[in-house]
Amino acid sequence: MINACIIGVSGYGRIHYELLLKEQAADTVAIAGATVINQEEETGKCARLRELGGRIFDDYRDMLKGLSGTADLCMIPTGTPFHRTMTVAALEAGMHVLVEKPAAGCVEDVRAMQDAREKAGRVVAVGYQHMYAHSAMATKRHILEGVIGRLESIKCLVMWPRDHAYYGRNGWAGKLEVDGTKVNDSPFNNAVAHELMMMLFIAGREERAAAMPVSVEAELYRANDIESADTACMLVDTAEGVPILFHATHACREHFGPEIHIRGSRGSIIMTHKGSTIRPNGKPEITLASGGGDAGRGAMMAAVLDCIRGGSSFYCDLEMASRQTMVVSAIHEKCAIRPVEGETSTPEAGLAATFIPGIEEAMREAFDADQLLQSVWNKGQ
Repeated sequence: MINACIIGVSGYGRIHYELLLKEQAADTVAIAGATVINQEEETGKCARLRELGGRIFDDYRDMLKGLSGTADLCMIPTGTPFHRTMTVAALEAGMHVLVEKPAAGCVEDVRAMQDAREKAGRVVAVGYQHMYAHSAMATKRHILEGVIGRLESIKCLVMWPRDHAYYGRNGWAGKLEVDGTKVNDSPFNNAVAHELMMMLFIAGREERAAAMPVSVEAELYRANDIESADTACMLVDTAEGVPILFHATHACREHFGPEIHIRGSRGSIIMTHKGSTIRPNGKPEITLASGGGDAGRGAMMAAVLDCIRGGSSFYCDLEMASRQTMVVSAIHEKCAIRPVEGETSTPEAGLAATFIPGIEEAMREAFDADQLLQSVWNKGQ
């Protein structure tokens, strides 16, 4: 039996809390404890955890100290600014770690996490749950087997509206740095970091490897009153010779995607959260279902537990996750964030949101033409 603890059960932590309860019910995990800093707001969850034998703490450092030598796994579904500190502390307490994506806000923090992992000799898995879906690995295997020929390019388009409450939900949303810790919060380092990581994974030459970014060209924009970008487009060149193009925005009114287009010399693939459609030239179409987000998270948890037991299941390790962080760090070192004029609307639900007029059409045109956004906007001037 694996003994597990968790830092945080609110916000996205609720997802990991529910994963923990499912594993406890399946007799694969025993709940050792939880850090809950808002116990007065989470009385029900605290009572349930205590009922299952878990100890409740109000500081994660006290929990790690109190459970060192008892807990095998620490789940860290917290915000990006806390990933390095909490992961290193959990490793030093002798625990394996499942930390939410992204691994960290900058490459230096990921390197520190890798060093701590090597010293501890433990597993550190990063919560890119879509990578654990059956369709993701099956898609990559088809590519490696040459079903669509030589891999030529990968690109993604995603437009997910976010209101002002999204940027006010915590102290780090939309920030580049908090108390000296790099956050680099943005669509491509938070909500749709999954898609950037997935494209790097798909471009990797080996089944369990991600592509190595060697250069980036990017445009960053913000219409919201934030430090970081709410809209971005980037071109990533990789050591594998597969260019990656990514268009993402939160400053929009329309909800679209994510949709990943993979082009090969003898076919193409479209990936969404529902699965993959593989279209080899002159051959029958292949459809792969993902099973949805819950299935991916369940597979992720199963893989992590298997590896803790000494198994060989696939999981997203810090080496793979670092490739996504390399892209993010390179972009923020190289590219300034350009303020753009936005419009604010308040829908019937009463949640104000800022959007860039015409962003949907501009994004689609640039995506279809395999170009960055500025080339499209320049044509209209």
